[in-house]
Amino acid sequence: MRVNFKRSAQTDVNMKKKQRRTLQSTLNTIGILMFIGILIRWWTVPFAVSKDLRIYYHQDFQMTLNECKEFLAFVLCAASVYFSLVNVYFLGKTGRRLVYTVLVLFAVFSLYMMLTLLVAVTH
Repeated sequence: MRVNFKRSAQTDVNMKKKQRRTLQSTLNTIGILMFIGILIRWWTVPFAVSKDLRIYYHQDFQMTLNECKEFLAFVLCAASVYFSLVNVYFLGKTGRRLVYTVLVLFAVFSLYMMLTLLVAVTH
Protein backbone atom coordinates (compact mmCIF):
# COMPACT_ATOMS: atom_id res chain seq x y z
CA MET A 1 0.00 0.00 0.00
CA ARG A 2 1.43 3.32 -1.10
CA VAL A 3 0.50 6.75 0.20
CA ASN A 4 0.11 9.43 -2.40
CA PHE A 5 0.65 12.88 -0.79
CA LYS A 6 -0.94 15.88 -2.42
CA ARG A 7 -0.45 19.51 -1.56
CA SER A 8 -3.51 21.38 -0.41
CA ALA A 9 -4.65 24.59 -2.07
CA GLN A 10 -3.71 26.58 1.04
CA THR A 11 0.04 26.30 1.22
CA ASP A 12 0.50 29.55 3.15
CA VAL A 13 -0.98 28.68 6.54
CA ASN A 14 0.77 30.45 9.37
CA MET A 15 -0.56 29.33 12.75
CA LYS A 16 1.57 31.74 14.76
CA LYS A 17 0.62 34.91 12.98
CA LYS A 18 1.91 37.92 14.87
CA GLN A 19 -0.50 40.75 15.35
CA ARG A 20 0.80 44.11 14.23
CA ARG A 21 1.22 46.61 17.04
CA THR A 22 -0.61 49.78 16.17
CA LEU A 23 -0.26 53.28 17.56
CA GLN A 24 -3.69 52.94 19.16
CA SER A 25 -2.73 49.81 21.12
CA THR A 26 0.57 51.44 22.11
CA LEU A 27 -1.20 54.55 23.44
CA ASN A 28 -3.73 52.38 25.30
CA THR A 29 -0.90 50.38 26.89
CA ILE A 30 0.93 53.57 27.90
CA GLY A 31 -2.33 54.90 29.37
CA ILE A 32 -2.90 51.75 31.41
CA LEU A 33 0.64 51.89 32.81
CA MET A 34 0.35 55.62 33.48
CA PHE A 35 -2.90 55.37 35.43
CA ILE A 36 -1.74 52.31 37.36
CA GLY A 37 1.31 54.37 38.33
CA ILE A 38 -0.91 57.22 39.48
CA LEU A 39 -3.05 54.84 41.55
CA ILE A 40 0.06 53.46 43.27
CA ARG A 41 0.36 56.91 44.86
CA TRP A 42 -2.14 55.78 47.50
CA TRP A 43 0.43 53.49 49.04
CA THR A 44 3.60 55.45 48.38
CA VAL A 45 2.65 58.94 49.60
CA PRO A 46 3.12 58.33 53.36
CA PHE A 47 6.75 57.31 52.79
CA ALA A 48 9.43 59.99 52.73
CA VAL A 49 13.21 60.11 52.43
CA SER A 50 15.26 61.67 55.21
CA LYS A 51 18.42 63.76 54.77
CA ASP A 52 20.58 60.67 55.28
CA LEU A 53 18.59 58.89 52.50
CA ARG A 54 16.60 56.59 54.77
CA ILE A 55 12.99 55.79 53.97
CA TYR A 56 10.53 56.36 56.79
CA TYR A 57 6.77 56.44 57.26
CA HIS A 58 5.23 59.87 57.94
CA GLN A 59 1.67 59.73 59.29
CA ASP A 60 0.87 63.35 58.31
CA PHE A 61 1.19 62.51 54.61
CA GLN A 62 -1.53 59.85 54.77
CA MET A 63 -4.66 60.77 52.78
CA THR A 64 -7.97 60.92 54.62
CA LEU A 65 -10.99 58.97 53.40
CA ASN A 66 -12.47 62.06 51.75
CA GLU A 67 -9.17 62.82 49.99
CA CYS A 68 -8.99 59.21 48.79
CA LYS A 69 -12.49 59.47 47.30
CA GLU A 70 -11.63 62.73 45.54
CA PHE A 71 -8.35 61.31 44.27
CA LEU A 72 -10.04 58.18 42.94
CA ALA A 73 -12.75 60.27 41.24
CA PHE A 74 -10.08 62.45 39.61
CA VAL A 75 -8.07 59.46 38.37
CA LEU A 76 -11.14 57.68 36.98
CA CYS A 77 -12.37 60.83 35.21
CA ALA A 78 -8.92 61.53 33.77
CA ALA A 79 -8.57 57.91 32.62
CA SER A 80 -11.98 57.90 30.97
CA VAL A 81 -11.22 61.15 29.13
CA TYR A 82 -7.80 59.86 28.04
CA PHE A 83 -9.02 56.51 26.73
CA SER A 84 -12.07 58.10 25.09
CA LEU A 85 -9.92 60.62 23.24
CA VAL A 86 -7.37 58.01 22.16
CA ASN A 87 -10.02 55.65 20.80
CA VAL A 88 -12.14 58.39 19.16
CA TYR A 89 -9.02 59.74 17.44
CA PHE A 90 -8.62 56.52 15.47
CA LEU A 91 -12.22 56.44 14.19
CA GLY A 92 -11.37 58.59 11.20
CA LYS A 93 -11.19 62.17 10.06
CA THR A 94 -14.24 63.26 12.08
CA GLY A 95 -12.79 61.64 15.20
CA ARG A 96 -9.53 63.52 14.76
CA ARG A 97 -11.36 66.83 14.40
CA LEU A 98 -13.38 66.10 17.52
CA VAL A 99 -10.27 65.21 19.53
CA TYR A 100 -8.43 68.35 18.40
CA THR A 101 -11.47 70.47 19.28
CA VAL A 102 -11.70 68.92 22.75
CA LEU A 103 -7.95 69.45 23.33
CA VAL A 104 -8.21 73.12 22.33
CA LEU A 105 -11.19 73.54 24.67
CA PHE A 106 -9.20 71.89 27.49
CA ALA A 107 -6.30 74.28 26.84
CA VAL A 108 -8.56 77.35 26.85
CA PHE A 109 -10.35 76.18 30.00
CA SER A 110 -7.00 75.50 31.73
CA LEU A 111 -5.74 78.99 30.92
CA TYR A 112 -9.03 80.49 32.13
CA MET A 113 -8.85 78.56 35.41
CA MET A 114 -5.19 79.52 35.89
CA LEU A 115 -6.01 83.21 35.49
CA THR A 116 -9.09 82.93 37.72
CA LEU A 117 -7.08 81.27 40.49
CA LEU A 118 -4.32 83.83 40.10
CA VAL A 119 -6.82 86.67 40.53
CA ALA A 120 -8.42 84.92 43.49
CA VAL A 121 -5.10 84.43 45.26
CA THR A 122 -3.87 87.99 44.75
CA HIS A 123 -7.02 89.61 46.17
